[in-house]
Amino acid sequence: MEKYQKYGINPLLISVANGQDVVSLSPRPTVAMLPGKYSKLVYKHIKTVNAEFPENSFRLTCRQCDKSGDYDLGTVVFSTDATEHRKGVNKFQALGYFRCKHCNAAGEWELSPRIQTMLAAKMAAATISSLNGTDRPDGVIFGEAIIDRVFLPRWGSDAESYFLKKLNETPDNAYFWNRLGNTYYRGKRPELAVFAYEQALIKDVGQVESHYSIGKILIECGELEKASDHLRQAVEFSHQYKYMTAYDLREIIVGALEILLTIYKQSDNKINMLPKPNEQAIVQLTKNQIAATAMLDFEIEYNSRETLYPLAEVYLGERRNELLPEERAIRKQNNKAVWPLASKVNKQKPAKKNKNRRKR
Repeated sequence: MEKYQKYGINPLLISVANGQDVVSLSPRPTVAMLPGKYSKLVYKHIKTVNAEFPENSFRLTCRQCDKSGDYDLGTVVFSTDATEHRKGVNKFQALGYFRCKHCNAAGEWELSPRIQTMLAAKMAAATISSLNGTDRPDGVIFGEAIIDRVFLPRWGSDAESYFLKKLNETPDNAYFWNRLGNTYYRGKRPELAVFAYEQALIKDVGQVESHYSIGKILIECGELEKASDHLRQAVEFSHQYKYMTAYDLREIIVGALEILLTIYKQSDNKINMLPKPNEQAIVQLTKNQIAATAMLDFEIEYNSRETLYPLAEVYLGERRNELLPEERAIRKQNNKAVWPLASKVNKQKPAKKNKNRRKR
C-alpha cells in the first residue's frame, strides 16, 4: 500500500481543481498528488487537527466491492421527527468523510443488523440525556444537516458530491470551494479541507472565511507564522467581504484577533498581531479608517473577548453601518466616533515629534 492511501480521496476533486480529465487520473489518488502548500503538512498532524470532533467508528460494508471495514462516521445527526428508534436509525446522517479502503468508492454502505442496534442504542441514550437535562453522548445531535435549504446528505461524501457538481460547472467560484472545505473539515479530513481552502484563495484572495480556516488549521500544526499571515489577511479583507452578515463577520474578525493575540504573546511579541497600514487590502480603506487602525491603539485585555469588538469594527469599514447602533462597540457622540483607550499591544503608530525641541 502506498504511503498516503489510508484515507481515500475522490479523483474528481483533483480533476475539478486542475481541469484534468478524471479518466486520466489515478483511481486512488494520494495526498502527495494534491497541489498546494499545506495538504501534506496538515496530513502529518491529522491526528491532532480538528480533534474537537468525536470518533464514531462502526463497521460498514461497501456495496460496490462487498468488503467490510471500520469507518469513522464523525458526528451522527438523528432526525427529530422519528417516532421510534428503528425509524430514527434509518434516517440518520453521518457527517464524517470516508471512502472504501478497498475500492475507494463512497456513499453506498450496508449496515448490518448489529450496527443498526448499536446506533439505536446511541440514539436512545442521547434521547434520555436530553429529557433528563444531562450531557448528551459525544458525536450525537438531533435535527437535520441541510445544504442550501434543499439537500440533506446521508453521508459526508454526498455533501462533497453536491459541491463538486457545482464547482464542475463554475470552477472559479471561491465561495463554493470554501464550503467544500467546510464539508471536509466537519468530516474530519483537514488535509482535504486545507486544499479546498487554498483553491478558494487562488480564485479569490479576499476569501475571508478560507483565510480564517487555514489559520486555525495551521495553528494546530504548530505553524505560528504561517497561521498569523492568513489570520491577518482575514482581518484585512473583512471590510469588503459580502458573503456573511456584518454580525457574523465581526465574530470572524474577533476570533482571528483572539488567535493573533495569542500568537503575539507566544512569539515574544515578534509576530505582528495587526495588519500593517500598507497591506494589500488595507489601502482600500478610507483615510480616516487607515488612521483609526494605524494611529490608535485599543485597551485590550488578554482574557476578555469583548475588548476586541471595537478593533474588529474598525476593520469592518463601511459594513459597520449594518450593525444596529445600540449593538455597536464603537458609539458616536456629537457625530464623532468614540474610540477605545490606548494600549501597547502591537503598537504601529509613528513617534510624535516634539515641536518645542530646539534645533541644534
